[in-house]
Amino acid sequence: MRSRSFNQLTRTVRLRRGNPPHHEPQPHPVEEPVNRTQRPTTLFILLLVSLTVHVTWVLAGAPPRAWQAVLGNLSFFPPSLLAAALAWTLSTRLSGQARRAWAFFTAGLLFWAAGQGLYTWLDLTGASTFPSAADVGYLLLAPCFLLGVLHVWQPAPSRTLALSFLLDVAIIITAIGSLIWHFSVQRILDAYAATPFALAVAVAYPVSDLGLLALVLSMAVWRPRGLDRAQLGLIGGGLAGLFAAHSLYAHQAAQGLYHLGTPLDLLWTLAFTAFGTAAYVRLAAPGGTAPTAWSLPLQRRHRLNILLPTMALTLSYAVFLLAQGRDPLPGPLVTAAFVLLFLRQLLAVLDNGRLARSLAFQAGHDALTGLLNRSSLHAELDRRIGAAERQGLLVGVMFMDLDRMKYVNDAYGHAAGDEVLRHIAERLRASTRASDDVARFGGDEFVLTMTVRDTRQLTQVAQRLLTAVAQPVRFGRATFHVTASVGIAVCPADSADAATALHQADLAMYRAKAAGKNVYRFYDAQDHAAQREQVQLESHLREALRDGALDLHYQPIVSLAGGHLVGFEALLRWHSPLLGPVPPLTVVKLAEERAMMPELGAWVLSRAVQQVAEWRRGGQHPDLTVSVNVSASQFGLSAFVDQVTAALERHGVPGEALVLELTESTLIQDAAVSAQKMRDLRALGVRIALDDFGTGYSSLSYLRQLPVDVLKIDRSFVSILGDGGDGFVRAIVTLAHDQGVRVVAEGVEEAWQRDTLWALHCDLGQGYLFSRPLPAAQAEALLPAPLAVGHGN
Repeated sequence: MRSRSFNQLTRTVRLRRGNPPHHEPQPHPVEEPVNRTQRPTTLFILLLVSLTVHVTWVLAGAPPRAWQAVLGNLSFFPPSLLAAALAWTLSTRLSGQARRAWAFFTAGLLFWAAGQGLYTWLDLTGASTFPSAADVGYLLLAPCFLLGVLHVWQPAPSRTLALSFLLDVAIIITAIGSLIWHFSVQRILDAYAATPFALAVAVAYPVSDLGLLALVLSMAVWRPRGLDRAQLGLIGGGLAGLFAAHSLYAHQAAQGLYHLGTPLDLLWTLAFTAFGTAAYVRLAAPGGTAPTAWSLPLQRRHRLNILLPTMALTLSYAVFLLAQGRDPLPGPLVTAAFVLLFLRQLLAVLDNGRLARSLAFQAGHDALTGLLNRSSLHAELDRRIGAAERQGLLVGVMFMDLDRMKYVNDAYGHAAGDEVLRHIAERLRASTRASDDVARFGGDEFVLTMTVRDTRQLTQVAQRLLTAVAQPVRFGRATFHVTASVGIAVCPADSADAATALHQADLAMYRAKAAGKNVYRFYDAQDHAAQREQVQLESHLREALRDGALDLHYQPIVSLAGGHLVGFEALLRWHSPLLGPVPPLTVVKLAEERAMMPELGAWVLSRAVQQVAEWRRGGQHPDLTVSVNVSASQFGLSAFVDQVTAALERHGVPGEALVLELTESTLIQDAAVSAQKMRDLRALGVRIALDDFGTGYSSLSYLRQLPVDVLKIDRSFVSILGDGGDGFVRAIVTLAHDQGVRVVAEGVEEAWQRDTLWALHCDLGQGYLFSRPLPAAQAEALLPAPLAVGHGN
């Protein structure tokens, strides 16, 4: 029995473009690159020529007929031997497992060629060709290729997936084996029943074909290491060609229809050409580059997950139908097919259950830390609160925010931040009971919920958590020290539902941050009410700013020597239709906290400049000034000087009419930048006043370093005049005058204070003694004449 069959499993390598080699350096580096490429190219050309000659001869009718048997047998030698030569050449240039794999492929091809040689000699001499030593050569191709593939095999992504695919392959092979038994093996058993050796050899051929088919299916599922798509396509096509060739040969031979020189013979030649091409593609690659690791694409693996079980099921039904026919299949084969099918379905059920559990876990847990996520936390917290109410217990909700995590992410990247979060998650879990819930709420926020008997337990847990979080975290060579701020809400005392409890704990956490961080705070209903008021106040303030509902009042600044008015300080006022008069300090604090100060300050500046422009119009009060307070956030704007310039130009006012009052906190952020802005403002004629002088730690140094025109003595110094404060004021005035700076005393409320300040050579005064802050219309009434003492409301 003649066989060119056994699907050989060679490995295809397509031409690579610059991928780095993963094999060891080539064994003969001194050989010229031209020679290393020339030899394989010559072999490959000869392989193509042999294929062409064989195809041409077959298509021409295999002439002459007298030599058909000789030429037909000899036509198989060139492609098989040239393919073996290319495979051996490649094996000598590789190393490790890949070298051994291609050596086994070469051996398989040579065994087949040796078997073909014996078969040809026996056939031409008229000796019996079956069974014979030639069959040994043919049959050895299969185990050689199997051993080669095992050297470069790549494990499956998971055991379950591997078992699923193996069962699918086993079902397909069993089903096809049953069909082969039905159409072929049974006849073989009948024909060779009297000769055991011939029977064993005859049965070995379909068995080897089934093995090759199993390898083809397995290679379609798991790509061996060192092979790319082109190589898999070439080898897969070659193996399929051998399988088809042997199946057709067995069918024709059984009916006595096979003879040499038919198109069937081309299947063997094409298979060997595919194997040789697979080796040559790798040999001809630039620099002998090896294919990079390539795993089966997810979409293709998903298609195989559907295709293989479908094939297995379809073939199993075919076997079942054949088993019910007139010529039934053997019971063991049918039983094996259905046992495998049952195991596959059982595995599918188990795998689906595992997948469902995995998806459920992923849906309810944080991917980074493995803790509960926000959605699961809400459900668990509602359940916990309900159970605690029925049992008369309390539920503590701790909202934790890590301090200084932004520093970690900015300085070391998010990989370091993720590592810190994982460490903190482990510590939180280790610091709580198994019955407690720990969740990652988002970013660097965590929530812990627990059922307790009293709040004392919550304070103990909170302190334990703060201690655990504060332990250093190492990432590579870096060590991070983070702390946490914890807010605690107690259910059902504070709330009876999860959403409200989480919000309350979040508010308490912000109280902890405001208290200096690394502390815990319980939810306070009064504080919550105050926060709600702040939110409402912010909304009303934004509306007032948008609608122009704010106002400025003006407090006179008076010369202590002559008693005449020299200017006004513009002060913000807001009378809300809903809230009534809102204290200026409340407005300023809210605007700073809500990042509204730059916008609010721009409005105050523009409105004050507009007002002084109206007062100075007509030349009646050419020296009148207006002083405007500037916040740190407004002064820190890069376009602040441009903002001032635009306001002056828009209202046609010279810079000398404007005094900008800056506090130490405004200048301390960046002294160099502040000094430059002040010089730019002075270049416009704008004067700079240092407000609240004496209340900071660095005022004296600023007075010397910065271009200041006016110094305003804080009211706290004025209030202690006559009580040991005269010396402080005298020192300040003397120092300011030495620097060429005028001095304004704030908070002058008594006549004797005015007289004392005048005696201490203070230049200007401001306070209720002269006037309260007045609306613009009332302030304008003060302009024509010197201001009388005690004027105002």
